[in-house]
Amino acid sequence: MKRALIATGAALLLALAACSDDSAPEGGGDAANSASNESASPSESTGPVELDLADAAGACPFIDSATLNTVTGEDFRFASGGPGEAAEGEEAPAQLTCAVQTGEAAYPDLTLFVIGTEAKVETYEESLADGAETIDGLGEAAYWIVHTEDTGAGPALEMGWYDGGTIFEVRYTTPLDTDAAVVTELVAGFTELAQGIAAAYAEAG
Repeated sequence: MKRALIATGAALLLALAACSDDSAPEGGGDAANSASNESASPSESTGPVELDLADAAGACPFIDSATLNTVTGEDFRFASGGPGEAAEGEEAPAQLTCAVQTGEAAYPDLTLFVIGTEAKVETYEESLADGAETIDGLGEAAYWIVHTEDTGAGPALEMGWYDGGTIFEVRYTTPLDTDAAVVTELVAGFTELAQGIAAAYAEAG
């Protein structure tokens, strides 16, 4: 699994803005404590491993594979994760990534990134895309949105949240010709998955 994971959209902008803030402490926000702490080695991403996700690197151990399979009805079997990479000439904020696939085809797949930021929750909320729906009971601010264009495959469910200086984003991309209404029906299940990710991250920290 060679697909690179890149922190996208407003989340990356918030994180990079934090890195350029001379008043910010070294290492970024609270995500540095878990996503790229002093004890973590800067090794490259692991190759794909069969689930148990806990055996993969990066953000993979925060994902509960049983919940993922139950919510999607898929049999995800391979995962690859590691620290995020900076764009050339830029200092990357602390971040962890994970990509999960079934092994049968490129899609469906699930990606997760966890990234530190010095931005405040109000700034995060202001950066959300038009059409994003809010979620209660997940971090300090959370949203979901279904993308139907420019996904490279079928509709994609994006779910993200901010909690204590850490931004999380989950993206589930479906195979070509999947009905967008079917993806929307997954929101409740993915909210449960996201709550598990948040809890696992907090426990690891």
